[in-house]
Amino acid sequence: MGKFNDKISAEYHPPRKWVLERALSYTNPDLEVDALKEIGVQVTSTGKITCKKEFVTDLASVPRICWMLIAPWDIARAAIIHDLLYKRIRQYRAKQGNLSKNREVVNNYKTAKKEADRVFLAAMKDADPSVPKWKIYSAYYSVVLFGRWSIIPREED
Repeated sequence: MGKFNDKISAEYHPPRKWVLERALSYTNPDLEVDALKEIGVQVTSTGKITCKKEFVTDLASVPRICWMLIAPWDIARAAIIHDLLYKRIRQYRAKQGNLSKNREVVNNYKTAKKEADRVFLAAMKDADPSVPKWKIYSAYYSVVLFGRWSIIPREED
């Protein structure tokens, strides 16, 4: 079972960004994160993943029309950790450049995406206060299905 170090402390920067005012970390020694480590995610030996102070996030990328069901703040801490993991995947892909079609590179980032999504799932399950299961699995399957577009390299990364 994992845990977060604290609640979120972030400042809103319109229209969709939040900047962490202090570090947010999630620790779960039971997760498999070898592929994430391989692409450059810093994970301690105890399974701790940290978003540093001033990390920029959009919380959860939930379309506004769906906020009646799942609002970004329902799963925000897990989403911030997930944002960091996807950012590292994008950076890895950008760094590979022309090799991005290489089978090994593709396997690395696809495996890292699966691990990032499993971290997201575990972090939502470990949230306190607890998140209803239907919200957890709705958010999880959304990133599994639609997250492939979020790991395409961007200029701001």
